[in-house]
Amino acid sequence: MLAWILGALVPLGVAAIVLGVIAFRTGWVMRPTRRWVRRPRLYGVGAALAGVGLLYMAATYFVLAGRPDGLGGHPWLALAGNGVELVGLVMIAASQLRPRRGRAAHPVA
Repeated sequence: MLAWILGALVPLGVAAIVLGVIAFRTGWVMRPTRRWVRRPRLYGVGAALAGVGLLYMAATYFVLAGRPDGLGGHPWLALAGNGVELVGLVMIAASQLRPRRGRAAHPVA
């Protein structure tokens, strides 16, 4: 069961990081989300943070859960990854808001 979960989380986290870096560096966003994203650079940082949080959560929670020395009883290590992922998701949501008055949206490349 653990192999299936890690097999799904690791490629998802790596893909989120790669797409986040691409969005941050070039302003390019994938077609399904292009209509809603107003600030591609903020979206890129949020996607990369969500991917890092996902990988960190998977690494800490699933690796430490089976340790016999009691470290598996401390879930805040995995919850820190959830916190990073939540910050990334909030940044993705903020990237879909309109810019304040007087500021132009980031040009899409």
